[in-house]
Amino acid sequence: MKRIGIVGAGGIAKAHAIALSTIKDVELVGVHDINNHHSEQFVRSFGGKSYPDYAELMQDVDGIIVASPNFCHKEHTLQALYENKHVLCEKPMAISIEEANLMRKTAEQNSALAVMGFNYRYLEIVNILRSLIISNELGHVLAIKIHFKKNSALRRKKYTWRDDANSKKTSGTLGDLGIHLIDLIWYLFKSNFKEETVNVKIETNVKTKEDKHVHVDDYAEVFGQLENQVFVNLITSKISDIEECGFGIEVIGHKKEFKYHTKNPLVYELKAGIDKEEYSVPPTLLYNPPTEFYGWADSFRNELIAWINKANQKPLVDIPTFADGYRSQEILEMFFQKEKTNKYQELVTS
Repeated sequence: MKRIGIVGAGGIAKAHAIALSTIKDVELVGVHDINNHHSEQFVRSFGGKSYPDYAELMQDVDGIIVASPNFCHKEHTLQALYENKHVLCEKPMAISIEEANLMRKTAEQNSALAVMGFNYRYLEIVNILRSLIISNELGHVLAIKIHFKKNSALRRKKYTWRDDANSKKTSGTLGDLGIHLIDLIWYLFKSNFKEETVNVKIETNVKTKEDKHVHVDDYAEVFGQLENQVFVNLITSKISDIEECGFGIEVIGHKKEFKYHTKNPLVYELKAGIDKEEYSVPPTLLYNPPTEFYGWADSFRNELIAWINKANQKPLVDIPTFADGYRSQEILEMFFQKEKTNKYQELVTS
């Protein structure tokens, strides 16, 4: 796979284009966007050709990056797979379990490589932590606290597709940010949530934009336990103060505790009793936008290299598949159902 196309010309598509420009023997052929003006602006900045017709773009490439709005993922992905094109689909996989299941089954029946855009797997700090868990450096893991906090619901005043009812479960803080954390928990522990242990809190604090009702959440917190007995506290927010914004992980093991936050991005901490030691995080190659955290841009580059290498039949372990995307979508749906159950129980007992 050498010739790549992108569908969608938004911010995530730009991150992919920048990352592609740093990878040898790969060409960004072009981009398709429903708004041709956007795709023309895109190629002026990043190269390639603007394609008004998605079908024409597919004829000129080996692989497609699906970076269109969430409600377009199914259509764009299936079209690419039917043309036997390799696909990297941005998260979340789709806007419903039914759509995600159809995409998964189609990918299983196709010889082209279909992978999920779970780029946080490719953060250096995540793979440092994963190595510590696998090597038993931390000992038996008791608990993980993982959180991702932004302030985008406060910054973005314009009403968009991300705020409407069709996107209710996939573009709020839980579906947009939390889907990454759901996948990371699986990636680190290979263990599912025990549904009966899960409690969920979901809030919409910014209730209107441009006098229109906002249908998506901007704060969510999940408590639960995995089947391997690890306790989980997952927090996502789009209403945090700037001082709280970023990505953080704390893991408590029998031997040691691991702690990292992007507020102090170049080091992580290991604690054993009263002894603490700091270790360096490798430097990044690419510049991170001001609203994103350390390592964000590099994670796209690492993800793309993994996808390209796998498509070119070079061995790679644990690339995120459509089965992973479907699993994460199922867990996301379960979280929303749990939150409904929690509210109902409160109503009944009040």
